[in-house]
Amino acid sequence: MKFNVFLTSIPIILGSIFCTITAIIINPEIFTSFFSTSPTKLFMDVEHYSNMVMYGYSHLVVHPSCNAFYPLWPWLIRTLVKPQTVDEAAFYFRIFSSLLSLVSIPLFLLLLKQNIKSYKIAFLTVALYAISPLSVFRMIGYTESIFSILSLILLILLTQLKRISKTSVKSIILLTSVFLLSLLLSLTRPFLFQAIFASIMALVSIIVIDRLQKNSTPIDLKFYSIVSFIICLGALIGYCIYGYSCIEFRGDFFAPFHDQKLWGKQLGFYPQVFLIPVKFADFTSIYLPIIALIISILICISTNIKKIIFIAPKLWQWILLFAYPPAFLAFYSLDLKKANFSKKSINSEDINLTQGAKNISSSYVFWFCMYFALIHCIGVFLTDPYIASIRRYIFGSPYFFLVIAYISQCFPTRKVSKLLLWVLGASGVLLIQYWIDYSKDRWIG
Repeated sequence: MKFNVFLTSIPIILGSIFCTITAIIINPEIFTSFFSTSPTKLFMDVEHYSNMVMYGYSHLVVHPSCNAFYPLWPWLIRTLVKPQTVDEAAFYFRIFSSLLSLVSIPLFLLLLKQNIKSYKIAFLTVALYAISPLSVFRMIGYTESIFSILSLILLILLTQLKRISKTSVKSIILLTSVFLLSLLLSLTRPFLFQAIFASIMALVSIIVIDRLQKNSTPIDLKFYSIVSFIICLGALIGYCIYGYSCIEFRGDFFAPFHDQKLWGKQLGFYPQVFLIPVKFADFTSIYLPIIALIISILICISTNIKKIIFIAPKLWQWILLFAYPPAFLAFYSLDLKKANFSKKSINSEDINLTQGAKNISSSYVFWFCMYFALIHCIGVFLTDPYIASIRRYIFGSPYFFLVIAYISQCFPTRKVSKLLLWVLGASGVLLIQYWIDYSKDRWIG
């Protein structure tokens, strides 16, 4: 796929700016509060990061030198601009995060250019990422902006690794860069458990599919094992840098995790989060990675192992997905059962899978992103009966959007493009609403 990354990013950036300007026209307070350096509303986490810049602590936590907020983002702001007040620090958080959010758009396009064959799918996926209502968090000073930039660079490097000789000097340089990025990501926000789970499960998925495939091109499992080890090692050392300071000042290596109890999180078993919606936006968000994983596995089996017939969900089922996800799973399962266990033959044209489906099975980057999104669902399921912030975890960073792009290219581009366009239109409207809610200090995820 050939296109100019920077020229293609311009209409996407303009679309994001258009939604923001529309929200500002509706409520000018968005503009005044965003650029003000006088005492003003500091939206939740930004207040605590701003306090860390000025005083090295947040008033929510026990000790000034170790808390639930990770140190890299405030350290960067303190080092680069040296703000004099908390409000000035918050102002720089918003400015830098907005700039990083815009920079992430061409980076994401570059990533998809290397992995996705369809220009339309790549363009629409990045547009969804940029105009997602949760993109607000990448512009208001949260860690989503710096985390997304570092994540995109990591994924680009992982993509480059499969294109070069495994014993070359360039390979060593790339692996070293992967290690450093994992380390930095682990100092930005909780990343350790997510990285370990995602990298190990990505490797397991590739191994299992490779073993079950017939006449498939062998993949270098030893090399991907090294990649997984390096990601895990970087994430572990990154957290240890912060964890050891927590031992020194609080005597608790896992203090940042324990401090999350302040938000009502506690280890437990909360099956009700999958049945009873507290908020429909969060309820749908917790299901989407699970459904994406199911569809991905079905695609891999039907195209590579050929043990089942894959059936694409119907349009009304996609609508049902956003209304009540468990009902979507029930009706889709019935269709899948009927297609595979009834005597009636299925026309291969009804399956609608393209050559892109075969790329999923051997893509380490795809499976890493898939499981990185999924671990957030598992984490919320085991710690938070209110599934708070799950939509931000899923849609505030680029991981799940890459999954969307990979799955989308498995189906006819024309049909998928229409669906993505409808979702993009709804996202634009919701982005405007989220900006307005943000200005009124309402919870937006």
